[in-house]
Amino acid sequence: MSLQFVLGSSGSGKTEYLYRQTVREAGEHPKKNYLVIVPEQFTMQTQKKLVELSPNHAIMNIDVLSFKRLAYRVFDELGKNDVRILEETGKNLVLRRVALEKEEELTVLRQGMNRMGYVGEMKSLISELQQYNISPAQLEAYLESGGLSPVFAAKLKDVKTMYQGFLDFLRGRYITAEELLHVLRDVAKDSKLLRGSVMIFDEFTGFTPVQNLLLKELLPLAEQVRVSLTIDADEDFYRSRGSEELFYLSKKTIGSLMRMAESVHVDVMEPVILAESEKKRFQKAPSLAFMEKNLFRSWYQKYQKEKNEITISTERNPKEELIY
Repeated sequence: MSLQFVLGSSGSGKTEYLYRQTVREAGEHPKKNYLVIVPEQFTMQTQKKLVELSPNHAIMNIDVLSFKRLAYRVFDELGKNDVRILEETGKNLVLRRVALEKEEELTVLRQGMNRMGYVGEMKSLISELQQYNISPAQLEAYLESGGLSPVFAAKLKDVKTMYQGFLDFLRGRYITAEELLHVLRDVAKDSKLLRGSVMIFDEFTGFTPVQNLLLKELLPLAEQVRVSLTIDADEDFYRSRGSEELFYLSKKTIGSLMRMAESVHVDVMEPVILAESEKKRFQKAPSLAFMEKNLFRSWYQKYQKEKNEITISTERNPKEELIY
């Protein structure tokens, strides 16, 4: 059981390094499961890359999954077919019903519920609250803490009313996609797919509290967990000066995962540090490599050579921008 970070600046080859290592090891250990976890929008691209890197152009014991797909794979393995997921359209319909049932309790938000798109915004807010593991009880405690403006307090009370009504309706019927990881966390220890596997987390800038709770469960189950993060090679990875830092999110994630590993007695290996982005992604674009090293830095240099890879253009309307 171990945790290892793969660190480096943008374009330094972190993904390439991880995928080549995964393909090589998967060929050497055909009976071991390799789980590559990426954000939903990167799954197809990642599968394509791994197939291209594989000597036989096949990835038999490598699975490319998002967090959501990982949950479904484990549920299928364990025969857990009683999980009913409420999709986005269903959430809107449930919230519309809750708004009608709770109409007398709502104050500031009552009129807005009839406006186009308002229920959708409420759905997004509730989804975010669930992702960050914030319950109606926590909202109530915040309201009772005082010090809030009357208007904000009224809005927050309405949000809590809608949120509680939404959860009450779902109880015993459905779960939301945001609650999937809670269910996965409860059954992860029973999964042969997860136990003894190698897990690779790529393309993430950080993890939500719900994802962190799952990761804490996965760390002692997996043989090794590898996480790639974008951060300059000359940064102090383990010390942050505050949220204004350029790589604050990466440092926060490193600190969070290290504390998590310590709490479940998982070893943290020496990180793999990749530095030379100009020899990887930007090897044919020196001005882009220079910009990657200097953009948003307090200590920056000025590019003195000819800039062939960077252009700025303007068009008259969005249609022309699309054509361009």
